[in-house]
Amino acid sequence: MSYVADFLRMFFENHVLVAALLAWLIAQLLKGILYLIQNRKMNWDRFWGSGGMPSSHAALVTSLVMSIAIEDGGISSTSFAIALVFAFVVIYDATGVRYATGEQGKVLNKINELKGDENKLFEKDFKELIGHTKLEVFAGSVLGIAVAIIYWLIFVR
Repeated sequence: MSYVADFLRMFFENHVLVAALLAWLIAQLLKGILYLIQNRKMNWDRFWGSGGMPSSHAALVTSLVMSIAIEDGGISSTSFAIALVFAFVVIYDATGVRYATGEQGKVLNKINELKGDENKLFEKDFKELIGHTKLEVFAGSVLGIAVAIIYWLIFVR
């Protein structure tokens, strides 16, 4: 068997990792689909960019936490504790620091717009959609937990 085949087999046998990545992928796809439905136009950046509904960060880490709880037999394991603390940090960052950064980007872009083309302070616009609202994080968290449970029911047990 080749190294690539061995790697792929081992990768897909890691159900915790696969479930977490699947939750991230589904969240990213939903962002693009929701944007398309709401705006009636395609924006490929919504399929891969940060920010927006649902939070793919929250989906990834909550699926990781739930998968570890399932794999390691509950919430008393050290790996569950590590994953849960990691999830809290990621979610706090998404709703705090990164969300505030996006709001500041909106203000700076508005200032630049008011200055006019010849007097712009910044050459490029700042990214405005970086972090997440609490609703986006909640939706991503529910998605992540659901993906982990469904994945385990279908593919593992």
